[in-house]
Amino acid sequence: MAEKGLFIVFEGIDGCGKTTQVSKLVDWIFSTYKKVDSIVLTREPSQSTFTKEIHERLSLKNSNPAAASKERLLELFVLDREEHVDKIITPSLNKNAVVICDRYKYSTIAYQAAQGIPMAHAIDENDSFPIPDMVLIFNATPETCVERMNKSGKEMDAFEKTAFLEKVRANYIKLPALLPKETFHVINANQSIDQIHLDVIKVIRPLVERLVK
Repeated sequence: MAEKGLFIVFEGIDGCGKTTQVSKLVDWIFSTYKKVDSIVLTREPSQSTFTKEIHERLSLKNSNPAAASKERLLELFVLDREEHVDKIITPSLNKNAVVICDRYKYSTIAYQAAQGIPMAHAIDENDSFPIPDMVLIFNATPETCVERMNKSGKEMDAFEKTAFLEKVRANYIKLPALLPKETFHVINANQSIDQIHLDVIKVIRPLVERLVK
């Protein structure tokens, strides 16, 4: 956990609604806690030296899955994360900021394991990174997520096929047992946006109050 600041991570399969909930949480924190003057919103993949190659290889999954190389993708995500932690996350926490990250090492573990990387190996490769104060896993059915993405007009890539998303979802649910020293909370993301927001507040409120007191 962060010695300074507050480190919160939002995780879940694409279309689960986590990005919408990030925005609502920021608004709630600022309107509720006047002592919080710095919230850093960030995401992964970040804007690092490795971002371009990550996106290029992800796009290959549609046309030439073999060329995408799951081993190289795992390596790239770890390299991107190292830079992200060094340049954004750690400096922000040292300034006592609330850092909210849309995807972190858990995405790499869940998605790359669904691609065939041994889950234990993916966990080991990410073992050195800072542990968040709270990881929220937004658990929604792939059918719900695909419907949401279709309504938004988002084009689905190879990572977003329903069968694949079910594998990723199952991997996310395994994480609390596999990482018992880390703090997870699973949110029912099949609910309405407002109800999900209320559930998020219940979990996050004690953490923010501890920070500002």
